[in-house]
Amino acid sequence: MKQTFTLLSAIALLFTACRKENNFVNELPPMNIPVAELCKPQTDNPANRSYSTDSVVAVQYSQSNCGLIPLSNKNYWVYKDSMFADGVFQSVKFDTLRYTAKFTSLTDGLIWWQSNMYAGIPELLYANDSSLFEIGDRLFTQGIKDVRKDYSLFAGDSIRYLANFQDAAAMGRSIKLQGDYMVSGDTYSDCIFFEKNARDYRRDRVYFKPGLGVVKYIHEKSPMGQRSIKLQQVLTLVEYHIE
Repeated sequence: MKQTFTLLSAIALLFTACRKENNFVNELPPMNIPVAELCKPQTDNPANRSYSTDSVVAVQYSQSNCGLIPLSNKNYWVYKDSMFADGVFQSVKFDTLRYTAKFTSLTDGLIWWQSNMYAGIPELLYANDSSLFEIGDRLFTQGIKDVRKDYSLFAGDSIRYLANFQDAAAMGRSIKLQGDYMVSGDTYSDCIFFEKNARDYRRDRVYFKPGLGVVKYIHEKSPMGQRSIKLQQVLTLVEYHIE
C-alpha cells in the first residue's frame, strides 16, 4: 500500500510539474518573428490613357508590386543571350534583366517600372493581375505619352488581335500552352505564347509564365531591302530571383 501511495504521489508531482511548465510556456511574451514584406497589387487599367510628358516623372519607390509579372528592386532574371546576324549565329553571352528605374504618372499615381534591357515585353511598363501595359511617346507628336495594352490573359484557349511594333502594324495572337514547357532543363507549367507578326518585316515570339515573367524570347527581322525575316536573337531564361 505504501509503495502504491508513493507511486501515485510521484505521478501527481510529475503531472503538476508538466502543467506548470506548460503554463510557463503559455505566459511567455510573443516572439517578434519577421514577416515577409507583402507586395502591393496594381489593379488599374490604364489602356488608351494619355499623359503629358512632364506629368510622368522619376520617383523613389521601395515597395514591391504584384501582377502578371512581379516587380521589385530585388528581383532579377538571368538570360542566355544568343545573337545572330540574319540567321547566322554570332555570339552568346549572359544578360541580367532588372527593373532599375521607376516613374509615376502624376494624374493617377500609377507606378511604371523601367527595365535595363529588352526581353520581348515593354521596357517601361505597368502590370496589373491580368495585363502588361506599355507607355511611350506618341508618334509624330511632342509632349504626349500614350498607353496601350501589350499582352494580357484571356478567357479562351487563344485569341487574335491587332498589334504593332513602334514602327509597323502587326497581327498579334496569344495561345495558352498545353502541358509543360521546358527551357534549359527547367519545366514551366501554364505558360502563354505571345506573338506579334508584321509580315515580311518582323516577328517576335514570347513564352511567358504568369507570375514569373519571360522564359524565352525569339526575335526575327528581315534584312535591309529584303522581304524574308531572319533570326536575330534568342533569349533563354537560365536563372531568376523573385521576392
